Amino acid sequence: MSIESDIALPRIKEAEGFRMYPYKDTVGVTTIGYGCALDVGWPEPFAAAVVKLQVENAAMECQSLPFWSDLDTLRRSAVIEMVFNLGMTKFLQFRKLIAALQKKDYVAAAAEMMSSKWAQQVRGRAIRLAHIMETGVDAPC
Repeated sequence: MSIESDIALPRIKEAEGFRMYPYKDTVGVTTIGYGCALDVGWPEPFAAAVVKLQVENAAMECQSLPFWSDLDTLRRSAVIEMVFNLGMTKFLQFRKLIAALQKKDYVAAAAEMMSSKWAQQVRGRAIRLAHIMETGVDAPC
């Protein structure tokens, strides 16, 4: 960032205020965060930076899962992708999946993934992640 941006940033943050959830600003524009208008579109580099932060956040949240340390890298990546997609609160509702992961029963874990409403909604993604969970082998997108 430039010196000018470094000076402007805290002032902008203070003036805009932070909102975690979307809201309508004073002129009716849907906005989030520190006054980030959602009706203007996001350039790809901006979206890439946001998704990277979201994935890093999902990965940090996953570290508290009781089975986390028993998973290999690819299975961890599958759980991170589910948490990114669902959010941790909804992921924790997959009780049978979590129980299977705690038992290291990856066949049952994959079956639980595929028998969910989530799998019907995300189809190809669920098939790919269930394959990774069951086999420990990467699958193409």
